Amino acid sequence: MPVTEVNVLNLFSELKKFENTGEYDRALKVVNKILEVDPNHSKAIHCKIVCLIQLNEFEEALKYIESQNEEIRKNFHLEQAYCQYRLNNVEESLKCLNGKDVSDDLGANELKAQTLYRIENFDDCYSSYVDLIKNSNDDYEDERMVNLAAVIVGLKNINSNIKYDLASISNSTYEVIYNKACALVAIEQYTKAIAKLQDAEMVCKKFLEDDGATEEEIQSELAIIHAQIAYCNQRMGKTDQALKTYNEILKQKLSDPALIAVISNNIVAIHRDQNLFDSKKKIRMALSENAESKMSSNQKVNIHYNYCLFMINTHQYDLCHKHLPIFRSKFPNNEADAVLIEAYLYIKEKNQSKAIDTLKNYCLSCKNPTVIDLEAALFLTELLLKQNDLDGCAKVLENLGEFRFSRLAIVSILLQIYEKTMKIEEAEKLFDHCIDWHEKHKSSKAILISLYNEAAKFYLNQNKPQASVRYLEKIVKLQGKNPKIISMLINAYSLFDVQKAKSLQKELPSIEEILNSVDIDQLENKNWSLGVKYVKKVKDTPKTLTKEKRKKTKRRKILPKNYDPNGPPPDPERWLPKYERSNYRKKKDKKGVGKGTQGAVGDMPEIKPSPKPTVQSPLGPRQQRPTQKKKKKVGRK
Repeated sequence: MPVTEVNVLNLFSELKKFENTGEYDRALKVVNKILEVDPNHSKAIHCKIVCLIQLNEFEEALKYIESQNEEIRKNFHLEQAYCQYRLNNVEESLKCLNGKDVSDDLGANELKAQTLYRIENFDDCYSSYVDLIKNSNDDYEDERMVNLAAVIVGLKNINSNIKYDLASISNSTYEVIYNKACALVAIEQYTKAIAKLQDAEMVCKKFLEDDGATEEEIQSELAIIHAQIAYCNQRMGKTDQALKTYNEILKQKLSDPALIAVISNNIVAIHRDQNLFDSKKKIRMALSENAESKMSSNQKVNIHYNYCLFMINTHQYDLCHKHLPIFRSKFPNNEADAVLIEAYLYIKEKNQSKAIDTLKNYCLSCKNPTVIDLEAALFLTELLLKQNDLDGCAKVLENLGEFRFSRLAIVSILLQIYEKTMKIEEAEKLFDHCIDWHEKHKSSKAILISLYNEAAKFYLNQNKPQASVRYLEKIVKLQGKNPKIISMLINAYSLFDVQKAKSLQKELPSIEEILNSVDIDQLENKNWSLGVKYVKKVKDTPKTLTKEKRKKTKRRKILPKNYDPNGPPPDPERWLPKYERSNYRKKKDKKGVGKGTQGAVGDMPEIKPSPKPTVQSPLGPRQQRPTQKKKKKVGRK
C-alpha cells in the first residue's frame, strides 16, 4: 500500500473522531490535508462541505461547491440548495431543488417544503408536508406536524373561510398548540385564541423546566406567545394592556430580530399620532435589515406602510414622497397600498385635486378588484361626494364589477345616486343583477329577504306592481305567509289584478284573531305611552321598617372667663374684631377743617335756561370708571 493511501486512511479515522465530538473546525483542517493529497476525492469534498455548513460558513461552502467541475457538482445539489436557503436566496434554492439531477429523497423533499413555505406558496407546501408525513417513518414526525399547522395558518391568513382540519393534528408539542391559536387569530376569534395561547404557555413552561432551562431561557421562549396574546388584546381594543405587555417583552434580551420588529411596529400602531418620540425609535427598530428575511410579506408591507403614515403624521412630507418609490419596488403587488398612502399625503398637503387624480387613475384601471382596491374606491367616492360629483361616484363604484354586489352598503349608495340623478333604468338593472348574484352564490336567507323587500318597495314606488309582486312572492316562499307581506301583495295586485287582490284578503287574519293577540292590560298601563325606557323600576321595600331618628347633641357654649351666670348674657359678637361688629361707629374725619373758602360770595351772571335736547335712542350701559385724581406737587425737602 502506497504511503499516501496510509496517510489518507489515518486522516479519515482522525476525521471520524472529530465528527463524533462535534469539533468541526478541527475536522476541517484534517479534510484540507486529505484534499492536499487527493484534490478530487469525492468523500473528502463532501466532508469539507458538511464541515463548512456545520460551522455556518454558508458562503464559503457555496463558493467551494461552485468551484468544482460539473461532474462533481451534480452530486451536491442538495447541499448547494441548502446553502442558498440559509443565505435567504430562496428562489435560487427552489430552482436548484427542481433540477433534474436532484434525488427524490426525504432530505430534498423536506427542504423543498420549507422553501415553498418561505416563498408563501402554501398550497404546494401543504401537499408536500402531507406526502412527507405519509411516506416517512422517523423521529421527526412532531416537527412535521408543527410545520403543517403553520402552513394551515398561512392559508387561513390569505382566506379565512378556507377549511382545513386542524383538530386531527395532536397537541403533542407547545408549538402545535401555538399554531392552532394563530389559526384562531386568522379568523378573528381572539378570545378563544387567548385561551389556546395560555395552554401553549403552560405546556412550554413545563417542558422547559423539565429540560433544565434557566428562567431567562424560559422567558425568551415564552416571548412570542406573550406577544401574540398582546396582539389579541390590541385587536379587541385593550390597547393599554397590550402596550404594557409589548414593553415588558422588549426589556428582555431577545435573540429574534423578527419578533422585535413586529412588536415595535405594533407599538407604533397603538401610538398613532401620539408619543411620536417613542414611535420614531420603534419604527427604526421595526425597519431592521436583520429582521426582514424572517418576516412574512404581509408583516413587511405593514411595517413600511406604518413608516409612511408616521412620516405623514410628523409632517415629513418630502421623506414620504422619497420612500414611496422604495415601497413600490419592494412590494409591486401592493400598488393599492401605495396609492392610498400617496392620496392621503396629497390630502395632508391640501392638494385634493391631485389626490382625486391619483385614486381615479388606479381605481378605473382595476380589472379584478380586491378588498384593498375597495378601500381606494371608497376613499375616492368620499372625495367626489364632497364635490357633489355623483356621476363620478357612480362610475367608480360601477367599475368594481360583481365585487360590489358582495357589499350591500355599496349597492345602497349606488341606488341612492341613481335615484338622485334620475337613472331609474340603471337602478332596476342593479337590483336585478345584485339579486341574481346573491341567489347564485346562495347567500343567507336574511340577506335574500332584505333584498327582495327593498326591490318590491322600489318597483311599487316606480309604479311597476308586476315586478314588485314577483319579489314579494319570493319572500312568501322563503318566509311563509306573513300578514305584512300579504298586505303589500294585496296593495300591489290591486293596481293591475283586482280579483287576485280580493282572493288574497282571505289569507289575512280576522279582526277577532287580531283582538285576541292584543294585551289589554298592557294597553291600559298608564306608562305605555312613555315607552319602557322611561318607566323606572322601584324595588319593593317593606313599609314596616322605619329609620330611628338620631338625637342631635347640643354643643357646649364657650363662656368668657370670670363670667357671672346671674349677670347679663355674653356678647355673641365678642369673637369678631371691633370694626366688624354691628355696634361699631367710625370716628369723624377732621382733616379738612379750616381749608377752602370761608363763606365769601361773588357776583353771579344771569343764567338762561338751556334748550331741550333732541330725543336719541338709548345707548347700552357703560361701566363707571373712577375719575383720575391729580397728582400733588411735591417740593424738595
